[in-house]
Amino acid sequence: MRTTGVAIAAALAVGVVRAPAQTSTGGMMHILDQTIAAELLRGAVANQSVNVLAQSPDLQRNYVVGVIEQELVQEAARRGLPERLDVQRALMQSRHQILLQALQQDVIRKVPPPTDAEIQAAFKKDKDRWVLPDAFRLEVYAAEETNTNAVAALRAAAGVLPLNAETLMAAGARQLVGAQQELWVTERDILPEVWKVLPALRDGESRIFMVQDSVWLVRRLTHRRSGPMTFEQAREPIRAELLQAKQRQEWERFVEARRKVLGL
Repeated sequence: MRTTGVAIAAALAVGVVRAPAQTSTGGMMHILDQTIAAELLRGAVANQSVNVLAQSPDLQRNYVVGVIEQELVQEAARRGLPERLDVQRALMQSRHQILLQALQQDVIRKVPPPTDAEIQAAFKKDKDRWVLPDAFRLEVYAAEETNTNAVAALRAAAGVLPLNAETLMAAGARQLVGAQQELWVTERDILPEVWKVLPALRDGESRIFMVQDSVWLVRRLTHRRSGPMTFEQAREPIRAELLQAKQRQEWERFVEARRKVLGL
């Protein structure tokens, strides 16, 4: 699955990611006032960046939260918190973990990728293992319960008619998965209460779901039944698995060599 597919699947698995009305850092609660947010944006970035941010509420929220978090970190420094022993210990542990991860990446980065012959051999050796799971292509829209216009638009669109993306989004709904996206959603990619209904829907039929404090409109586009993968379908997951095994072996060799040098 592509990176975008992973992100979408994550959203489908946990529900709509709502922008927080407030942020919490170090036990302190901060309400984000729109006027303050706008002033931060105007004063801290160039005009061109402001124009970009102005077109994306999500970018605005992320930017404002980032600015506030930087200010809170500076406030912690002004209070002398980095001098506390418990804070220094935690920072040192974090530094060790970051350095170990960086070292591991440096050690394994030159590991050669598996050859096509290795991939084919792995496929033939364990052919029955490579199976495509049951999956559906979906079109998914969501809105918060409090957004009455968007919820009304979603409920009105439910049924067997094609969905009008522009109309739904103009009413305030958010598109989680578009009809044009070549994304196959499996059981582990989506909420159980949605998955168990999908087999009963016909292609083109849509249904309303309550997900936490949001309303989802899910339309089934097509169904792919479980079945064996072709070599071309299995090539990439096999390549990734073989490469990961090679990298793990390289790291274990490196660690073992260092253990011997230390006489342990």
